[in-house]
Amino acid sequence: MSSGGVVGSLLERKERPAYVRFETIAVENQKASLAAGQYVGRDVDYALITPPYSKDVFKIKVEQWKLNMNQDVQNGRMPQEWMDQYLDNYKRWKAGQELPLNGTPIKGWGVLSPVQQETLIRLNILTVEDLGGVNDEGISRIGMGGHDLKNKAIAWLAQLQDKGPLTQEIASIKSENTLLRANVDTLTAQVQQLMAQLRATQLTNSFNSSPASVVTPAAETITAADIFEEPAPALRSAPLPPVVTHPVSKQEQL
Repeated sequence: MSSGGVVGSLLERKERPAYVRFETIAVENQKASLAAGQYVGRDVDYALITPPYSKDVFKIKVEQWKLNMNQDVQNGRMPQEWMDQYLDNYKRWKAGQELPLNGTPIKGWGVLSPVQQETLIRLNILTVEDLGGVNDEGISRIGMGGHDLKNKAIAWLAQLQDKGPLTQEIASIKSENTLLRANVDTLTAQVQQLMAQLRATQLTNSFNSSPASVVTPAAETITAADIFEEPAPALRSAPLPPVVTHPVSKQEQL
């Protein structure tokens, strides 16, 4: 079975909560009116309940509706989360806030034309999930093209379902990357702080090892003689012995 068929089957089996809206109605107290000789009334909040895929509307006082819901939850006829959501919606309505829908709103869903959207809204099919799970009675009320609209909703929800795990995985990876970046930034800041402390310690040690009170003696003047070795004294030669001359005789002269 294709993914669209699986989602369609699940949608058809899954119950959808009834659509509930609220209004305040003026209710006359006839006995008090007769006694006072004029109209006496009070404002009463009502819940207007439309079952899934139905055009019928049931009106009930909110206080009685709350009691009925509590009984249904105790007897297992209604999930607790449905009751919690209904009560939260009632609080929102009392505060003047717009009631949230249980699903993706039909209004503004780009798959359908504005006319198709308005047609479904008037039939109390307010979300894509409602359209995907609409029963035969609902399709007949939609009229021509009802099956096609339902299939479009099922296909769209199936595509959304397929992308769900991937979207969660991407979100998880992004979260991990954010955490890693934060850890890196923290470590970088700690390293910079340690480096600054190390430089300050080195500067202090250098200052303490060379106090200003120690005066370096002035250097003596250096001359070329200090650099080059002194030449050895020149050797004096011994005096030559005097030359002795002998008188030459006349015979030798001859």
